[in-house]
Amino acid sequence: MSTFTAYLDDQDLIRIQKGEESILPFYLETNQGPLAILPVKLSSAAHEKEDYFLSPIPLELGKEYRICDETGSSSLLYYGEIVRKPIFDQTFTYDGDDLGSFYTPSQTQFKFWAPISQDVTLHIQGQVHSMTRTENGVWELLLKGDWEGASYHYEFRVNGIERRIHDPYALSSLANSGDSLVIDRKKITHPITRATNQLDPTDAILYEMSVRDFSVQKEAGFKHPGKFTALTESPQLNGEKLGFDYIRHLGITHVQLLPVYDFGSVDEEDQFKAYNWGYDPVQYNVPEGSYTSDPNDPYARILELQETIATYHKANLSVIMDVVYNHVYKADEYAFEQIVPGYFYRYDTNGERTNGTFCGNDVASERAMVRRYIKQSLKQWVELYGFDGFRFDLMGILDIQTMTEIAEELRTIYPNIYLYGEGWKMDTGLSEERLAHQYKASELPAYGFFSDNFRDTIKRTLLAGHRRDSRYLENDFANILTANVGKIAPAHFMQPQQAIQYVECHDNATVFDYFQIEKGQVSLEERKALSRLALHLVLLAQGVPFIHAGQEFYRSKDLEENTYNLPDSLNQLDWTSLANCQEEISFVKELMAYRKSQPLLHLKRGQEIRDYCDVNWLSDHHFAYTIEKNREKITIIVNIGNHEMNYQHPRDSQLLFAYPQANLQLPIAKGQELTLSAHSWLLLHETY
Repeated sequence: MSTFTAYLDDQDLIRIQKGEESILPFYLETNQGPLAILPVKLSSAAHEKEDYFLSPIPLELGKEYRICDETGSSSLLYYGEIVRKPIFDQTFTYDGDDLGSFYTPSQTQFKFWAPISQDVTLHIQGQVHSMTRTENGVWELLLKGDWEGASYHYEFRVNGIERRIHDPYALSSLANSGDSLVIDRKKITHPITRATNQLDPTDAILYEMSVRDFSVQKEAGFKHPGKFTALTESPQLNGEKLGFDYIRHLGITHVQLLPVYDFGSVDEEDQFKAYNWGYDPVQYNVPEGSYTSDPNDPYARILELQETIATYHKANLSVIMDVVYNHVYKADEYAFEQIVPGYFYRYDTNGERTNGTFCGNDVASERAMVRRYIKQSLKQWVELYGFDGFRFDLMGILDIQTMTEIAEELRTIYPNIYLYGEGWKMDTGLSEERLAHQYKASELPAYGFFSDNFRDTIKRTLLAGHRRDSRYLENDFANILTANVGKIAPAHFMQPQQAIQYVECHDNATVFDYFQIEKGQVSLEERKALSRLALHLVLLAQGVPFIHAGQEFYRSKDLEENTYNLPDSLNQLDWTSLANCQEEISFVKELMAYRKSQPLLHLKRGQEIRDYCDVNWLSDHHFAYTIEKNREKITIIVNIGNHEMNYQHPRDSQLLFAYPQANLQLPIAKGQELTLSAHSWLLLHETY
């Protein structure tokens, strides 16, 4: 029995963790017999029983070697830190786009990247077939016959351990991330018809929703609750149109779906046993089975998602996918970790996985085959399904080069691709200079970033009911309403399309709940007024407005701040509340329509905003937000206070909005006194 363990940490550098009875010297077993390995002095990263040696001969990556000692004990030479060294990527990066299974009626080609594996076999429908090692660590098999719909997996040996995994490049699988399925790509490949209106990002209005939340409320009467197909249903309740008809008439332009790839926390064969948002990836290229009519049907999950997106496109709505390439569900079980242990994640100087995501692992997007995998996955979602853009969860974990290449390559497929994400700066073991966080906006011009400056400033100021001093100028209303492009502080974003303006998303408490949680004794009417004003400011600000589904009818999660795995009763959209919110919804529709029709509310360039926009406080409780260009001026007066206020406009104009009235077209004479109720606003328009 071996009393030591040997690891290959660099091209010829061997690390040995010695046991109690290990006796020097150590030898490398070769065809020529044992060759002594040479000790070198390196500081031990682990403990005093760990030493380093140099191989006496060049080692061929991908081969198995053994190390023995003077007693005859031996250890397989495991692949250690070398998998994270440049030489590994230089040796094993595969540039082909043909990994996975590729079907024809007469044969199916299987290609599997497993560079340090031995004895790789394909197991398909009860048969076992040996695979052949080819270039750059790719194993290949051309299997004769018609294998459409067949289930398969790979088995192989890595570091002396027998392993079994599904195909990480597969398009479909059996339920619950089971065996992969052979797909005839001709049956799922068709021309993508996009939404009629192809918009600049600043013209967009984003609407975030979950497939499951959208349709599970029993009272709403969806026929396929929690499924892709339910996204296209339009049941009626109390004379009100719900679901798809409601969405397409609301005025939003883009629907952003919470994760729809295969995630690991929900039983696909019994969907309602547990709830989860889905931020726990298992198979990045396979649609989630719990959202489909039959998770074991090779084509159902693919075709039902394709048809849903096509329906939205026909209704002139674009669809964005929320993607989570920053971490995986169970790091030890994930396919790439089985294939090349230690390659897919980042590690600290102590050899431990970094945890910037707070999920136990950070994906090493900077490594060549990880980067290629992410890009291939995204391109597939665009080409096969027609997604119009991507929202990147914890984008600050990913590296700038990867994100830059993603934007370049996706735009060759779909020039109007829209890309944005969470730009939080996170400690992930990679230099922050290389990471795609919001403070690197100048290096990522193709990406938008969620503006926490906007979110926090709006919510906290409305909660206080008066102007708040901040030592950070980027939190001043003059900056947040003007997309933080440098109105009165150094520019945080370069262009307005980079500022995703929001006060509510799936994370944290809803705005309606926030004011209850933070303010305690607050009346229902005040709570509504505060929530309403927060949403309206999102739609009036420069940048890109982002709305959480149901926010426009006071979505509540019973004051819970994190509902990622809490019951449907808390997460579901409450369609029954529509009947009591018609005034609010009608007003939001009118405001969205006006925003889309009025270029002054969505200026395209940072310099335009700096030149033409102003925010001036008229008191501690109300301010004027103005946009003036080409002899046209909009004045928005906002009362954040708890009491009614009066305002006199200095010039003749037209009053267009004064909640709950929209499109008033009401002439206002110079000096005429207008009244603003608490937590409200009005909009005046003039030309001269």
